[in-house]
Amino acid sequence: MKRRLAKPAIYLCVVIAVGFSAACVCAAEPPAGDEQGTLGIFNGKDLSGWDGDPRLWSVVDGVIRGQTTKENPARGNTFLVWRDGKLKDFVLKLKFRIQNGNSGVQYRSKEFDKWRIGGYQAEVENNPGKVGFLYHERGRGWMVNVGDFMIVDEKGKKNVVGKVADVQALKEAGYYNMQDWNEYTIIARGNHLVQILNGYQTIEMIDDDPKGRAMEGLLALQIHAGAPMTVEFKDIRIKHLKPQYGQAVRLLAGDNLEGWAFSSESQKNAWSVKDGVLATSGRPGGYIRTDDEYTNYVLRMQVRHLSKGNGGVLVRMVGEDKVWPKSVEAQGMSGNMGDIFTINEFPLETGRSRGRYTPKLHPSNEKPLGEWNVYEITLDGGDLEIKVNGLVQNRGTGCEEVPGKICLQSEGSQMEYRNIVLIPILRQQ
Repeated sequence: MKRRLAKPAIYLCVVIAVGFSAACVCAAEPPAGDEQGTLGIFNGKDLSGWDGDPRLWSVVDGVIRGQTTKENPARGNTFLVWRDGKLKDFVLKLKFRIQNGNSGVQYRSKEFDKWRIGGYQAEVENNPGKVGFLYHERGRGWMVNVGDFMIVDEKGKKNVVGKVADVQALKEAGYYNMQDWNEYTIIARGNHLVQILNGYQTIEMIDDDPKGRAMEGLLALQIHAGAPMTVEFKDIRIKHLKPQYGQAVRLLAGDNLEGWAFSSESQKNAWSVKDGVLATSGRPGGYIRTDDEYTNYVLRMQVRHLSKGNGGVLVRMVGEDKVWPKSVEAQGMSGNMGDIFTINEFPLETGRSRGRYTPKLHPSNEKPLGEWNVYEITLDGGDLEIKVNGLVQNRGTGCEEVPGKICLQSEGSQMEYRNIVLIPILRQQ
């Protein structure tokens, strides 16, 4: 069946950079393009709502500046603390640049003494390959290197279980800009953490350590003890996430297909798994599906096309295995990720549907053939949301709230999947 594409919208973005100490205009309102519910927490004028050593922290040219000199050093690691709230489950975005030295973004942290903070820290420094890693200040120390997927077990043991990126490829792609502004995106849902730098995912972690992990706490910005340094921050905004999340789990663990079943015997030749990567040849048509059923969750995975063609993710699949079962399809066709198809009259309202097809909201933001995309599907009651590489590409309401299996289609394209994570959403019955 030929699938029509939505007419693309056209957007214009202009960015002007004029050096490290250039003036900028910052406001409490988040930049255009942020999701609804995102709040700016730095007004661009002063440190209202923030608390730190006034010798070291100030607002200069509309940005927060942390600075030490030989004459005015830091007395140990010190922090600028956001006092107007705490972070639990959230999406945090901010921009930073650092002239020299070492810094970080603290989240879900606690205060041991005034301006002395401990907790998760997203690393900030001029060192590609290291900037973007996860540290636990005043806690468990180093946590996740750039490029790694880490699971910390119930006893606190750290286990690298996969890759979210290749460090050398990140460097070659220029994931970090040593000369100017960089943007962090930090996402925390329950025990699942993700850090993204300039659109490139740097780490992912499931923290199952009940004694060591932090589920809520302060936001703070770091000045590191040592040599003189200057670090700056701007465009700081937070979206507090409302759902209550359960324990995140990997649906594909290791090099076996435990927990998955084929839609037919012929599919056994279409799928393989190696080094944590699930691959499909795309033929014959069918799917691989979970044994278990799930209702409300965030489903997050990395997907790439090795050849142009079709594929997809079926959610809330009910009934017997067949081509194709009753479900909602998050389209996986190359160039069309984010489109929606309903199958066998599965109830869903989008207000933009063309029969059972709903085009994505924006032009395709997929990465080139052979590169990994992050596909994220959220089902919360009757609400459906689909993100491609962090951009909301589709929404729907009235999605039938029924337990169902999760299916990955074999439908023409050679595709690979990795880091398939399910974060349950706990709803009161």
